Amino acid sequence: MASLQFTKHHLEFNTHPNELHRNYYIRRIIYGNETLINITVALQDNNKAQIYVSLDKKANNKQFFACDAGCLDAPVSLSLIPKEFPVKKTEPLTAILYITPDEQHIKELKHTIHVKEIAEAPAHEHEVLAVHRFGTSYGGLPTIFWILIIFLIVIFHIFL
Repeated sequence: MASLQFTKHHLEFNTHPNELHRNYYIRRIIYGNETLINITVALQDNNKAQIYVSLDKKANNKQFFACDAGCLDAPVSLSLIPKEFPVKKTEPLTAILYITPDEQHIKELKHTIHVKEIAEAPAHEHEVLAVHRFGTSYGGLPTIFWILIIFLIVIFHIFL
């Protein structure tokens, strides 16, 4: 599941990039008095995870900002339209997403977070995704299962 941590100044999405091998929909996270945030982690066709963040409800036209792991890129202003963030892997490991209403704080995070290396998280292997989708690395139910089902249906109809 998602590991969200509220601090005094921001919300962190602390999940290891290797654990994002399925779609996550985290809806209506209450931040402050009247602000609701949606976070979606979606697997792309190339088996890489992508993060989408949007505001579900804004309090008093308050601006919210977000940045991905390491906060090296410029802060992105959040709105009702989902904003896209790549999943990045840092060394040492840091949160993959930061959200705050304070633009100055998110700019300071860039200088506060000390990392040796930041790279886009690698794509997940097909076998890992297949195990989580179908329960087996082969993808779907075994062939013998389908042969047995067809055989039982035919036998049932013969004696009917």
